[in-house]
Parts: sequence; structure tokens; C-alpha cells
Amino acid sequence: MEFERYPRILDRKKEPKSSFWFGISLFLIGFFLTLISLNIYNPSLVPNELRVVSLNKKINILVLGCDEIFPEAVNGKLLWKGRSDTIILISCNPFKNTLNILNIPRDTKIRVPGHGVEKINYLNTIGGPTFTKKYLERLLRTRIDHYVIVNVQGLNKIIDEVGGIIIDVPQRMQYIDHTAMLYINLFPGKQLLNGEQAVGFLRFRHDLLADIGRIQRQQLFMRAVFKRLLDPIIFTKLPDVISIYKKTILTDLKPVEIIKIANFVRNVPSPNQNIVILPGEFGQRNQVSYWIPNPKEIDKVIKKLFYNEKDFFRFVRANPKEIKISVFNGSHKDHLLATKLTNLLREYGYTVLLAQDYESHVNMTKIYAQKANPEIALQVKNDIGNIGELLIGSLGDPKADVTILAGDDLVNLKVRTKK
Repeated sequence: MEFERYPRILDRKKEPKSSFWFGISLFLIGFFLTLISLNIYNPSLVPNELRVVSLNKKINILVLGCDEIFPEAVNGKLLWKGRSDTIILISCNPFKNTLNILNIPRDTKIRVPGHGVEKINYLNTIGGPTFTKKYLERLLRTRIDHYVIVNVQGLNKIIDEVGGIIIDVPQRMQYIDHTAMLYINLFPGKQLLNGEQAVGFLRFRHDLLADIGRIQRQQLFMRAVFKRLLDPIIFTKLPDVISIYKKTILTDLKPVEIIKIANFVRNVPSPNQNIVILPGEFGQRNQVSYWIPNPKEIDKVIKKLFYNEKDFFRFVRANPKEIKISVFNGSHKDHLLATKLTNLLREYGYTVLLAQDYESHVNMTKIYAQKANPEIALQVKNDIGNIGELLIGSLGDPKADVTILAGDDLVNLKVRTKK
């Protein structure tokens, strides 16, 4: 009997060894599946050396949008020339999980040797994206790693390919230009825009703020795109979009780099998405309108956006008398909310530049830090009851330090006694 059981004893001794390797295999499979999942859905949790489909280095990208392009080969390299009516510098920082964006108005005044004073959107016509990149680096005093040129005429096809973009249209937009084949007819409110409608939304500039208003709508569009990228189905379509619409996008980025950037962008939380307009003001020279850059303020913004992000929310209470605020009432429940909010802010000593109604309905209040100054916006937010969402972005008068887009969550606002 003992002899018969002996082989079974040998079998039992082998089982722990096979179970061990089976467990190791399961662990490795689970590890790699988790690693891939984190790379796609939460890359900030993955060490840099293990980021296979997301960024593992900081990168600055110049994005130019042209209504009309003129292909030209220079030293064997294809360049797209033409006025760049959209100029954006994007900084992706995977170490801090931040996405910082600087909008440069197309009418920004710049001096170019051999050409004199020009508007900055003319640079791409002179020498293409590399030329634009060179002079922007001088203006901003920061490096730019790559460029992307988008032919706006083909952008509608890309938007249709991903199923449209949901945007909260802020105002009634109606404009027809048969020569430019531009037909815009949008009503205020949140809605799904197809490619043609989205391009019209981006190109519309027939309001009081002209190009600055258009830039502010570009910011709304960019935030909508970031949300759209959260859909895994949209993310899987990116390789097809890149390959199909090569006539719409020209870049020195490789396809794998674009996918890594897109994956990074889709995972940056809203509070870490900071969008600022190049500091400056409207001005004229020889009866030509320009956006006159403010070098001192530009240095401050660049340092905050591209270098010292850790100091973004260092709170030191500022003198309210030195802070300018714009107010919009987006609530449909209290038509006097802008007036009430203005009175409250003036009690604290703030200067209110503008108080008016907002055409689109807003549920949650948004407080915009217009000059990369979230510490100021946070102070204002606290003074109105710590209500609303704080954004680094722009809305309304560019001279304002902070803009409040009041929503339904502020309807119970009470006038307080000044501290």
C-alpha cells in the first residue's frame, strides 16, 4: 500500500512549484494590464520610464491655424505658408500634470528685421512655422520644441470624424460671407456642433471684442476638445484621424508623439488646465490697429505658466482697490444678480469695470483668473462666499484681472458688511 501511494506523494511535491509559476504569470499579466490601463487613463501615476503611450518629458508646442495655406518646399522640407489667424503656445508638463496654454492675438505688434513693424500673424507668410517659432521664442523668452499647422478649411472634417464637439455657445452668432464661404447661424446654449458649425464658432469675430472675443471662444473650444478626448472611443480614432487628414495638419511631431500628447491632455484635470491671453492692450500705429504686448506682464505670465507653477496658488491677500473685475449674469433665476454682485464687490473695495447679462444659461458660477493670477481670483471667490469654479482663462474685458460668470448657485447671494 505504501508503494502504491509513493508516486502520489511525488505529485504533491511538484504542485507547489507549478502553482508558484502560475501565480507569477498571473501577477505579470495583471501588472502589464494595469500598466497599460494607467498609461491610457491615469498616466500621472506611472513612473516616467514606464510611460509607453503618454508623455515622459515637458514639451512646448506652437499651434498655428490658417484659413488659407500655400505649400512651399524650403531646403527639401515642406512648409505651409499663409497668415496664421490662430496662434497658440501649449506647454505640457507631465511631472506636474499641468496643461498651460498661451493665446497670442493675431494682431500682436512685432518688429521683424527687413520687414519693419508687422502683425504677428504675418510671420508665417514670410517664412513658415519655423520662422514664426523663432520670433515667438524671442518675444516670450522661452523655448518652443515643435509646431503644428492646422488648415482651418479642413478642420470641419476632423470634427465630423470624431462625432462633433459639445460647446456652450455664449451668444447669438449670425454672419454670412459668400466670398469666404462662411455661413454662421448659432443660438446660445449648450449643443453638439458639427464640423461646419464648430469652424464657424471659431472664426466668428463680429462682436465688440473682435479678435479678443474670438480668442475667448477658442478657449471654450479647447476645453470642449479636452472633455471630448476623455471618451476612449475618440482616443482610439486618433491614428485614423492623423493618417486620413494629412492635408489638414502639418507638423514636425511624429504620429506616436501626437498620440502620447493627446493621451496626456485627456488626463489633465480641469483645475490644471490654464489658458491665458498674451498680456497687452489695444493700440494703433499709423492708423493700423494692433495688440500692443506688455513685456513686463508677459515675463510674469511666462514665469508662472512655464516655470514656477508651484507658486500658482500661493495666497497673499491683495488690495481690492487695485483689482479690476467684470461681472456677467448667466442665471435665469435672478435677473438682478449682476447688480447685487457688483454692489457686494464694491463694498469690499473692488473696481467693477462691467456688469451685464450673459446670453447662455449658467448653472455653476465660473471665476476666471484672466492674467495667470489664480491667487487674486481665489481672493475674489472667497469674498463672494467661496462659490463657483476657478479657471485660468479669459472672458469679457481683457483689462479685467478677474471675470465672474455668475450662475444659479449664486442666486441666494447676500450683501455682506465689509471686513
